[in-house]
Amino acid sequence: MEEFFDKNCNEFIDWLNDQWSFNYRKQRPDIAIEGSPERTVSRTVIQNQSNDLFLIEKFSKYKFESRQTVAIAVDYLNKQGLDMALGYQKTIYGEFLPFWKDHFYGLSPFLSSSILVRPDYLHSFRMGESFSFFLGKMKAASNGIEENLPLQKFSIKIYIYKLFSQIKKFDPEWYQQFFPFLTFLENRFMRVHDHLPMGFCHGDLHPLNVIWDKDQIKAVIDWEFLGIKPQIYDAANLVGCAGIENPEGLVMEMIQTFLHTLRAQNFFYDAGWELFPEYVLALRFAWLSEWLRKKDHQMIAMETVFMKILMDNMDDLRQAWKI
Repeated sequence: MEEFFDKNCNEFIDWLNDQWSFNYRKQRPDIAIEGSPERTVSRTVIQNQSNDLFLIEKFSKYKFESRQTVAIAVDYLNKQGLDMALGYQKTIYGEFLPFWKDHFYGLSPFLSSSILVRPDYLHSFRMGESFSFFLGKMKAASNGIEENLPLQKFSIKIYIYKLFSQIKKFDPEWYQQFFPFLTFLENRFMRVHDHLPMGFCHGDLHPLNVIWDKDQIKAVIDWEFLGIKPQIYDAANLVGCAGIENPEGLVMEMIQTFLHTLRAQNFFYDAGWELFPEYVLALRFAWLSEWLRKKDHQMIAMETVFMKILMDNMDDLRQAWKI
């Protein structure tokens, strides 16, 4: 990560004040920031003269088009009533992401989060309820979004086959290790995947991408993977993240309450529920790709164990999740 303020900081602060009528006071490097730092060039918390806190993020100019789509999409959700979607503030000139020299910047209110105690949060049925409530509100707020924005459609099936072709070429040892999971998915999942109902998804929903007020969602952050995906995508990602935290988390209070509440709301079509356990497994390949890219052997090993747990206990999970 680069340092946020460079030698031209006074000039930049003048620009910042002009863009957002900010009235800058000071930087707050003492404040921890939720979410992944990797999605930005740098980021920091700043304070204005009224002592309000904001998060300012710096991005590479090459990411402008994708980040602009995210900013407009989140603004759309906000206007449709999803106040839990934390987006960027427009400048006085009507821009979400103005440029300063070779980078563009986003400004959003900084919200403090309750400490997430890991893995204890898996016992919280209230967090499960809060996640299902969020998905319900997002589903309603996203009505019509596809007609207004050029959102990408995502297929985990295409993603997995592309990943395997790359692994086979560059990491044949890993290819042999993960091939049994592909074989398992090809027995049924790959054949019927393309019939899954699609919908708008956050794309990276899990507890670390949430600003918490104890066990209630205050705001959801890190929307860069949003798009049109299988309707079950966000729920499957959340369940998988609970399981990699602790395999017992797959059947603990947070996940059981989450899935029970979604079922009670008739949130998914039957086709989605039917493939849900397999989709949890399939989506782990997206995480595996990240560990392979980083050459994180510890996480690769952990992911291997977790994927085998999912594959070997698929029938038990169906029973536990009442599918």
